[in-house]
Formats: sequence, C-alpha cells, structure tokens
Amino acid sequence: MSLRATGASPALTAAIARADWAALLPPLRAHGDEQPVGRPTCVAALDLADGLVLGVLEDRAGRTYPVPLVTAGSEVRRARAGDGAAEALIDLLAGGSRERDGFELTAWYHRPATGERSIDVDQTNESVIVAEHAVVKWTFLADEGPHPAPSLLAELERNGFTGMPRPWGALQWRSPPSSPRLIALVTEYVPGAEDGWTWAVEELRTAAQSGEEEPARRVGASVGELVASFHRALAGTARPSTTAEGAARRSGALADLDRALAVTSGRAHEVLACHEAETRAVLRDMPIDDTEVLRVHGDLHVGQVLRTRAGATSTYTLTDFDGNPVVPPQERIREQPAALDVAGMAQSFRHVGLVLHKHDPDLDPAVVDPMAEVARSAFLDAYRQALASRLDLLDERLVRPLALRQVCREFTYAATHLPRWSYVPEAALPMLLARGGLR
Repeated sequence: MSLRATGASPALTAAIARADWAALLPPLRAHGDEQPVGRPTCVAALDLADGLVLGVLEDRAGRTYPVPLVTAGSEVRRARAGDGAAEALIDLLAGGSRERDGFELTAWYHRPATGERSIDVDQTNESVIVAEHAVVKWTFLADEGPHPAPSLLAELERNGFTGMPRPWGALQWRSPPSSPRLIALVTEYVPGAEDGWTWAVEELRTAAQSGEEEPARRVGASVGELVASFHRALAGTARPSTTAEGAARRSGALADLDRALAVTSGRAHEVLACHEAETRAVLRDMPIDDTEVLRVHGDLHVGQVLRTRAGATSTYTLTDFDGNPVVPPQERIREQPAALDVAGMAQSFRHVGLVLHKHDPDLDPAVVDPMAEVARSAFLDAYRQALASRLDLLDERLVRPLALRQVCREFTYAATHLPRWSYVPEAALPMLLARGGLR
C-alpha cells in the first residue's frame, strides 16, 4: 500500500470539529492532566484503508492527539479493535520505510496479519493486538519529539539485541520545523507473556509463603542479566558526561521533588512534606563530576519485563521504550547514566513487596520485605557480573539518589495518571530513606 496523506479536507475537518473528544480518545484515558481542551481540529490525516483515516488532532492548547478514525458519511469516531485500523497500519509496513507529507514510516519487519483485539488494562497509550502476531500501540498524546523509541529500537536492532519483542515499525509525523512526533509503534506480540507486576508478585509470594529465598533470587538474577545485556548492546552510544550535565541532572532531580510536592495532595503530599528535607539533602549531594552516559531505557521497572514460559524454562524480555511518561520528550532521548535504569529496576523490586502487602495483607511484612531485598540484591549482583568488561558504565554513587528521584516521579505519576498507585511511593519513600546506601 502507498503512504497517502489526505490532508485535513473540509469534510473531515468539519466532521471532527463536530465530534466530542470522548468519541475520539481511548476509553481508558478519561482522567489525568493531559485531557484535551476546546474543540478538536484536524491538522493532518493519513489514509489507512477505505473508511479508515489516521487523524492528527489538535486541542485549543496546541497539544497533538493521534486518532485512528472510522469515517462514515458526515460522522467520525475512534476506531476500535475490529475496525481494521491496526491491520491497515501493518499493511503499510509491506512497502518499506518512506516519507510523505510530513508522515515518516520506518519499517523493520513485516508479515501479513489480520484480526484485532484490544488490551483492556491500564495503559498510558492504547494497544491493539493483531492476529496474535503484532501489537500496534497508538500514542495517546504525540508530544514534540524526537521520541526515544524509534532511534533506540534501531540501535538495538543494529547490535543484535534479542532480549525484546521484535520491532516491526514506527509511524511519526512532523509539522516543520518541529521534530517528528511518534504516532504509532508496531512490535511483535509475545503470546502468554506476563509483565512483572504479575510474575514478580507471584514469585515473591511463593518465596514469602515457603520461606525459601530461591524464587526471589532467581528472578532478580534473570532480570539483572537481561538489563546488563541491554546496556551492553547500547555501549556504542556511551560517552563521558560533563560536569554541567551532572549539575543539570542534580537540578532536575530537585525539580522532580518540587513537582511532586506541587501536584500531590492528601496523604501523598503529607508523606512527601514529612520527608522533604531528607530527600532534598540526598539529591543535593548527588555527584556531578564526570561519569559515563549512554542511551538508556529511562523508565525501567519490573512492569517493563515480560516473562514467557515453556515447560520449566522462563524467558524474559524488555518492552516499552517510550521513556518515562512524566519526563519531557527532549530529555527522554538524551544519554543518561546506566545507573538511571539500574536504580529504577532495583527500586521496583521493593515496590513488588509493597504491592504484595496490599493484595496479600495476611502475609507478614517481616517476611515479605526481606524477600524483596533478596530479589533486589540478586538483580544488582547479576547485573554487575554480566556487565563484565563494561562495568565502567555503572556509577554506583548515583544509584541511591536516582532511586529517590524515581520515587518522586512515582508520586507525580500517581497524581497525574494513576491515583490508585499512590500507596506505593507513599510507603517506598520512607523505606528508601531509612535503608540508606546502595544495598
């Protein structure tokens, strides 16, 4: 199929202007601080198939929302799983990488795929599974780029990294002179995969119930090896960081604390305020002298690790290369210390324990918390060992302050995207401050 932009025709523009945003946005994104204001305006459109158009819509605040649309006469609505929009995007990949009228299609792989179903879980964006072979992810809000995923996936592909679902393609759009904005991403679908907020909680539960540390140690070590392999694949992007970059990193961490204080309320704000002075002191002491920086994941936690099982064998893969959703897009693509990913993943093993506290209140925290620490320590040990000759990539001095920065971002994420997650940073902050050190 050709890449054919329709432009914002008068008929399409009028139909979109009459539509309510509620009919245009994913049903799971009805809340948060990125909701559109005013009437929708179509600024670009791409033909997908008969009766299917990908619209680039703008709200009164100038924010850009990519929307796969079903057009029927004078009415439009968001395409749902089964309407064929995701299938049509995959069909476009057969023609290879190309550009036209502001749309940029990158194609790494293609195979025919038909049949769509939705993923009805909490998502920052909206994903549709096609033929049990691929996942099409429509971005909810197309921030000005460049988006980290296309270039990061290209780098990983070049270096033969196999610890991720195979990337199929990416669709971006730009309105000169702006940088390209990610509209959609297509990756391999991994049947039977569970994310870490399922499998890691299950393994920690097994360890806590049995009193045996091996399940916790095993999963921590497996993830440590995976993350080290990921960073080794990106080692070609490594360079020395400057003191100015280190100072900006420190000021950015303090700004994350300030933002968390500004957007939280109730119990979350009380916890932050209570521990503000100590948190601020740790962040102010973050080293800013030279360290190695490289392309990183940027939002690494157990939820970004998929596990599949075949008999007694478990396979772990990394996913979701969008970067942290509470970080400006321009920052997500910058080289960062490997410690950013290491801190995020290590901290998330403690968060697994907090999730288990909530969902299994009969389990003794005095048993659960040490098991979470076993998994965390096994992750760090395996990561160091697997990094081997590239251990210079990890500046261990940064792990604790960057873990604190991540917890501040968790407060912000809960306040602006997922309020029911707030119990995790509320418990994690005092726990992290109390424990001190890398361990």
